[in-house]
Amino acid sequence: MRSLIVSCNLTVDGFMSGAGDTLASLEFITPDRQQENELAARFRSTADTWVAGRQTFLDMHAFWSTAEGDMAKWLNETPKVVLSTDPGFDVSIWEGTTLLAGDGVENVRQLKESSGQALVAFGGVKTLRSLVAAELVDEYWLKVSPTVVGRGGSMFADLAERRPLTLRDAKPYPSGLVELSYSAPSATA
Repeated sequence: MRSLIVSCNLTVDGFMSGAGDTLASLEFITPDRQQENELAARFRSTADTWVAGRQTFLDMHAFWSTAEGDMAKWLNETPKVVLSTDPGFDVSIWEGTTLLAGDGVENVRQLKESSGQALVAFGGVKTLRSLVAAELVDEYWLKVSPTVVGRGGSMFADLAERRPLTLRDAKPYPSGLVELSYSAPSATA
């Protein structure tokens, strides 16, 4: 069984996007090339597929498909899965992409049951919220920027009860960004 890693940028107050859930609402992200390169190396050794919702796929394509560096190389070379309720959504703009239309939670559950290395989910907010609520997440790799926004999108908004996590690693960077890794021992298949 494959594990599911959620990798996302967060504010100190726990939001993955500011109000409006648009690209402009991601301006809180603190860029850090060292952290990006180290994360790309971990992805390369751990995961062989990445998953995103439709809008996140489009946003990532707009930036990463022509970017350079270790992270761009991994994102461009690694098989991609787009979760969408629209069976006609065209994913051909980015080589190596497969569309899984329908129920995103059920599609990820089936992906976890397939063979291969870990899956990395990038979002967006609604996609990650549904995976968290369904208890499919095995690990959280969080990049916390030194910013608070007060309101916005949270992948943890729909939790019905407390969920304990186990800290695996915490690493601060000179930019002020802190990377936190947690395992979720209660993740289900």
